[in-house]
Amino acid sequence: MIRAAFLTIVLAAAGFLLWRISRPAPESGLSGTLPPIQSRHPARRAAIPVALQSAQPAAAPADKAWPGPDTDAGAARQAALPANTAAYTPAQQLALLEEILLSRNDNDPRLDTAFNDLSPQAKRLFRRKYRQLPAESRNELGTVVYLLGRNIKTAEDWDFLRNVVTEPPCLSLANCSAEAAAGSDSHVATGMELTLSYPAIMALKRAERILQAGGGDPAQARQLIAAAKSSRAKTVSDLAARLEQRYSRP
Repeated sequence: MIRAAFLTIVLAAAGFLLWRISRPAPESGLSGTLPPIQSRHPARRAAIPVALQSAQPAAAPADKAWPGPDTDAGAARQAALPANTAAYTPAQQLALLEEILLSRNDNDPRLDTAFNDLSPQAKRLFRRKYRQLPAESRNELGTVVYLLGRNIKTAEDWDFLRNVVTEPPCLSLANCSAEAAAGSDSHVATGMELTLSYPAIMALKRAERILQAGGGDPAQARQLIAAAKSSRAKTVSDLAARLEQRYSRP
């Protein structure tokens, strides 16, 4: 019975992600392309965190040490943040990001307001946080990529996304370095591949959005897609090939 429930969850995640990836999503400003977190559409990513939570290994000690909002230290830290999210300092934005990542609240409304127009210092802190997260934390890593992708402006920003799409593939949620036993259900396998490639998919969807609607450097977006074609993760390389064909210059 437990196996049947797990298969149902993964199948739902696979179908949903395949649908989202195969169609362009509308976006207002910089806040839309396949976001991992979006308060206005609470059902958009409901299946993915459940699937991740069922197989996610424990967080690294550095993450565990961070006081969540349900602790005295976490509550005091949250209370110290200004009510006006535009007034957040880079350190406060990082603190808020870490709090949300630990809570795994995919519908926290502050994700729509607290991370716009990130400063160069804030982006450096976010990139460092990305490197500190366990490789198996695919949802959290994808969230960081999504937020940085919304704020992409400089060559350094694009270099980071290119590194994401060319990372070694994560082979399983239990251990990125060890491939999980092959399952008999191809739909389940497809859903797991999408989940494992989530950070790179976030980066590619940002490039796609720029080529669709502007708001960035199309030449850099095409270079990102070209780099992703060399990914050893088939889900990533296949998506990159489709995007390259769709947005090739006339």
